[in-house]
Amino acid sequence: MRSYLGATANMELRDRLVSLVDALSALRTLTLADIENLTEPEVLEEALTALTRHQDLESCSVFLREGDDLYCAAGTRFDEELAAGRNGIKVWSGSHDDSMRFGRGEGMVGIACETRQLQYCRNCHTDERFKPFADAGDAHAVGSLISVPICCGEEVIGVLNVSHPIPEHFEPWHQHMLLLFCSMLGQMLHIGRLLRKRDNEVSARVRELEQALKESDELKRRYEKLSTIDELTELYNRRYFFSEAESLLAHAIRHDLPFTMLVLDVDHFKRINDRWGHVVGDGVLRKIASVLQAKIRAGDLVARLGGEEFAIVLLDTKPEKADLLADRIQQDIRLLDIGDGPDDMEITVSIGMTARCGREGDDLEALLDVLYAEADEAMYQCKRDGRNRRLFYKEQYATGDVA
Repeated sequence: MRSYLGATANMELRDRLVSLVDALSALRTLTLADIENLTEPEVLEEALTALTRHQDLESCSVFLREGDDLYCAAGTRFDEELAAGRNGIKVWSGSHDDSMRFGRGEGMVGIACETRQLQYCRNCHTDERFKPFADAGDAHAVGSLISVPICCGEEVIGVLNVSHPIPEHFEPWHQHMLLLFCSMLGQMLHIGRLLRKRDNEVSARVRELEQALKESDELKRRYEKLSTIDELTELYNRRYFFSEAESLLAHAIRHDLPFTMLVLDVDHFKRINDRWGHVVGDGVLRKIASVLQAKIRAGDLVARLGGEEFAIVLLDTKPEKADLLADRIQQDIRLLDIGDGPDDMEITVSIGMTARCGREGDDLEALLDVLYAEADEAMYQCKRDGRNRRLFYKEQYATGDVA
């Protein structure tokens, strides 16, 4: 008899040691979960997998708080379809079944949440605190149930439900182990949420910075355009013209190419503005800009220098060809259709021209200024000669004030 009692005691001690090792294994498995790279449903799945793998537990589920309610976020063996889930665990997210939802203080789950204390229902058939799911049915009868709050500090995150079909199944060590398990799970869920919140904030900040950079780039492009483009005609402006013309002049000198400059001025433009208004005058300038843009080649340069004055640089174009181009420009401008403008409006331009003619120099800016002054003087000579003309610069041209 004494031998039998000793053997029984040894078996009970062995079983308790095995249970303790299993409990420690479940806790260790939980601590190994990579919460930084897991979603919350995946963390719950890992937790329930650790719990069911190392413990003789019939069914486990986790209820998470959503306002004043608790919904079933993850569980094992609630129905036949759960076998299809990984590790036999079903994870719910998004829309939640109302039949698997409890209010605070409702059922064992709600009481555990409200009191922040473990609740042990030794016999679910007689304990009034136990509230089964609405569609549980007899096939899922629960004998005993433990509901453990999942907390982090003062915050109740949810409740762990562990059930078994046999009443009085759970022992005190189960309760101690589950309290420790839920404490660790609460810390993991809390840290996971903080990490996801941080990641979301970082992602949101990155999106804000990307949007700010995009807007900054767009603003930069706009200002760059405004600094080089004439807003009215969308031709290059004076600043860009002289900068780019200097580069073209350097290229022409380096490769010994012809370099011709044309300066155009709209005849009697002040009369157009005075008689028909600035809206019509602006339309005339835009139409002339379209003609000039259409006539030049890639590699040439055209700009509005200001007011009714335009300039063209023709690279690798000899004076006789420049004169032919100027003639075609004058013809096309005389034939312009101003649209809503008056029928009796006559539009002509005076064009002064000059060529590099082999001139070189270290001071490209000074040489360019000389060429511009020559073309400009030739243009004013056209004005003095009666307008609607084109002339190449000659040194004997006298200056005069002409509009």
